[in-house]
Amino acid sequence: MERIPFRKEELISKREGPNMGRGAFPLFDTPISPRENYLMFLRGEEPLWMPIARDSISVTPAIVRDNIARGFVFEATPFDPNKDGGGPDMFNVDWEWVPQVGGSMVRPGAPKVEDITEWEDVIEFPDPDSWDWAASAEKNRALIEQKDVLFGATILNGLFERLISFCEMSPALVSMIDEDEQEAVHRLFDRLADFYPKIIRKYKEYFNIDILTFHDDWGSQRAPFFSLDTVREMLVPYLKRIVDATHELGVYFELHSCGKNELLVPAMIEAGVDMWNGQPMNDKRMLAEKYGDKIILGAAPVEITDDYTDEQVRQSCREFVEFFNKYRVYGGYASSPKHNAKIREYMYEFSRIAKCGEAK
Repeated sequence: MERIPFRKEELISKREGPNMGRGAFPLFDTPISPRENYLMFLRGEEPLWMPIARDSISVTPAIVRDNIARGFVFEATPFDPNKDGGGPDMFNVDWEWVPQVGGSMVRPGAPKVEDITEWEDVIEFPDPDSWDWAASAEKNRALIEQKDVLFGATILNGLFERLISFCEMSPALVSMIDEDEQEAVHRLFDRLADFYPKIIRKYKEYFNIDILTFHDDWGSQRAPFFSLDTVREMLVPYLKRIVDATHELGVYFELHSCGKNELLVPAMIEAGVDMWNGQPMNDKRMLAEKYGDKIILGAAPVEITDDYTDEQVRQSCREFVEFFNKYRVYGGYASSPKHNAKIREYMYEFSRIAKCGEAK
């Protein structure tokens, strides 16, 4: 790929990006499409800039009941979680949308599975083949056919998150380490490792996705929920099967796992995960230096706050790119929505110059 130098004119928006049911967003006048650039990056080639927020989108269509239950429907048709969020997920677990926090939680006090060793007596697996994928794809035709940005789909409840939804948090944590319950958890994860690829195959067949994002939170703000050895024993074999099935479709696999999970990155690598979108409390500089040749990391100049001046935002983004440009890192927004537009602009500008130079 020709190393096309950066021109200031690229920052002048020339077209709109895809509309995810909440309005379209502007795209820069890039020398190649953000999707083409992102795919180069994923293949291990040198892109023309560091992929950044808005270079990709991920659908969570209403055809998957989890997305409605979680109040997290993003597709071509607008969705109001305050009106339609919550209710039963695909396993008939009842969720409640909580407007104050902008999310859903399983209704507490009455877990669907009271004894994890007997989950087979309670849980009925749904049949993705019975869902009207063709109608959903037709509704989202404009998103599927766009070629501007990387296009993906998201599965919200992964292996451990699904376990939590069945039996609540404390029993789920105990079952991961209790010898009397571990075998039942293995049986559940074994079934889920067969089940999730069925959905992923549907996303590939009907939505032609480039990447699959799999949500499975493994930690709190201070530390992982479990040890690396526990993850290797209880999660890695099943996560790897899901990752392998995804790769067989020619689709990349991104793990979205909240918490301070930097100690668990070796397990992610062993499972074959392509990308980890970890939260800012993780030491991304250390992780890039230690594992940057084995897994792609999402990172952002997280120190930016609302009281930053424009020059401070610009300098923070410059320093971020100077460090991370040499690693396989994609850039996200910092924790200051006030500055998101400028962060995106500066990250693009500085990474374009770092990789291709600037036109004279």
